[in-house]
Amino acid sequence: MAYAVVYTRTGEDYYNSGNSENYKGLIAKNCDVFHAVHLALSYDGMNFIPMRNNTGILFPKAEFSEETPQGMIGGVTKTLRDPWAFRYQDGSFGICAVRWNENEPDPKTTGHTMLFQSEDFIRFREASFFKLSDEEIRHPRCQWDAGKNSYYMEWETSLGTYSGYTKDFLDIENVQICRETLLKAADIDSIKEADFGNVLEISEKEAKKIEMYLGEIKNIGVKDIQINVAAGEKPEFENLPKAVCLYNDGSVHEKSVWWDKEAFEKIDFTKSGEYEISGEICQKHYPFPFLKTGMSDPCVCWYQGRFFLSASGQRSVTFHISDTLEGLASAEPVNVYTMPETDKTHANMWAQEMHIIHGIPYVFTTVGEREWYTVRSHILRCNGNPENPADWEAPRLVVRPDGTELQPEGISLDMTYFCINEIHYVMWSDRKFAERSEKRVIADSADIYIATIDPDRPWQLTSEPVCILRPIYGWDRYETEVDEGPYLLRHGEDLFVTISGSSTGLADLYCLGLLHAKQTDNLLLPKSWDWLPYPILTKESVAGEYGPGHNSFIKDPDNGDDLLIYHAVPHDKNGKTLGRHMGIRRVHWAANGYPYLEMTEERDLNPEFKKINLKIIIHN
Repeated sequence: MAYAVVYTRTGEDYYNSGNSENYKGLIAKNCDVFHAVHLALSYDGMNFIPMRNNTGILFPKAEFSEETPQGMIGGVTKTLRDPWAFRYQDGSFGICAVRWNENEPDPKTTGHTMLFQSEDFIRFREASFFKLSDEEIRHPRCQWDAGKNSYYMEWETSLGTYSGYTKDFLDIENVQICRETLLKAADIDSIKEADFGNVLEISEKEAKKIEMYLGEIKNIGVKDIQINVAAGEKPEFENLPKAVCLYNDGSVHEKSVWWDKEAFEKIDFTKSGEYEISGEICQKHYPFPFLKTGMSDPCVCWYQGRFFLSASGQRSVTFHISDTLEGLASAEPVNVYTMPETDKTHANMWAQEMHIIHGIPYVFTTVGEREWYTVRSHILRCNGNPENPADWEAPRLVVRPDGTELQPEGISLDMTYFCINEIHYVMWSDRKFAERSEKRVIADSADIYIATIDPDRPWQLTSEPVCILRPIYGWDRYETEVDEGPYLLRHGEDLFVTISGSSTGLADLYCLGLLHAKQTDNLLLPKSWDWLPYPILTKESVAGEYGPGHNSFIKDPDNGDDLLIYHAVPHDKNGKTLGRHMGIRRVHWAANGYPYLEMTEERDLNPEFKKINLKIIIHN
């Protein structure tokens, strides 16, 4: 038997970065992420382990048909209060809770509980709203009563606590004052600053599956290594086996080993016998920060045996270039293009990405004037050596099939490129403005769009832009309603696109979400893309790395591993933000088939398992 407890977080109403000098003038409501369903698991009913680093796993969707209280047009962020877990009659999982508009009751759902349903406690669907009262309610609770063939419910209003029964969540019957609460909330000592719902008994099998998707992944051992050879046949030292590292979710990862060559050479392979040589598992070390200087939106591209690192720039396109990935840390920046200086030119060549299309290097970036709200997606083409400034053409504006701007009433930015099944795509972030002037900007949410392009003229769309994603959960609306920075990671038939969400100015709150599709899907259809309802990388993922996001991916040329190139924000010992800095981390492919982006060196390889032995059996 195992146990699951649901809860919301408590604490400060607004985000406190730890230093009053950080992010002055910017305010983020913690309810956006605190007031979502959190989940913790236990196998003894006492010691509970929070899932997803104690962040939410279930967020209600925002509504875009309403104006926000601030007068923006980015929709209304919805939050949840008082979650309660139960089983539906068919054995599936349910959550009932009260939906609010951030920190205020939602007048559209007065007296209702919001119902969610899931087969596995991993992905929920919004089932319905169920009316229990004409007044505001709190603490809705539910439990299937097999004896009455109905769901027993309790809830609170300003007049007291009530109970009733329902067979189908359409009507509540036998409503009466509940003098004694039968359904008790949990009280868990091991989780602090939490408003608990209840503890629900689940099977160990169900708990293990939940952990596979929502738990921390870490190295728990290494497979024993043994080879058998015939007498007189000496194996090549360079071809000795790799180590197979084992992880707690059931996944594995091969790593190279530094075997003891001196001990290997002393073995007499002409005679039968058993021998052992020692070895040490190889693990690459990428320090954070990777560069001494700050960097936002890093992107690494491999071209003709060289690594090109680019990032958000000012008036210039700049590369760090090296023969090795590690060498990028000390490579001097090379300026290959500078915008002509005018009175309006400013630091708005954002998120520079180098991509190779039909063998030609291109840089996807933005060009803007002094104000941030003037940026538009542009592309530069290289006609020769990308290290030679003379070979780069001036930026071209990305246009629709009819030659018009992508977003004439707003901005376009963070454009990326990929090719699937010989179809060439661009994906970018697009933001409309209801009003734009020197004194005031009223902005809609930043949304993700996709279109096809002419690969020989990638600035020319060949299909109309299609919106495939808007910021709909509290975690990608935290201070600012933003989805941006798309980048493709391909794994077999699966296509994953990381999306950076949440505040851009209050940089600690930036985080990563994940889109998923299959390569056989029609990628121009929004329904082909599955948006994971919780973030996969946040400030809670790795200690000391706030606001992780806006990343790229690249293959390690030495071992074929996928590597995450990202930025995050370190703080000094006094809590002062040091700005965005670049990091590199191995992407781990979890047993569930999804990328795990929280693989620190300690989780990747437990130091206890670094030293290993190889058994060599020689037989006649």
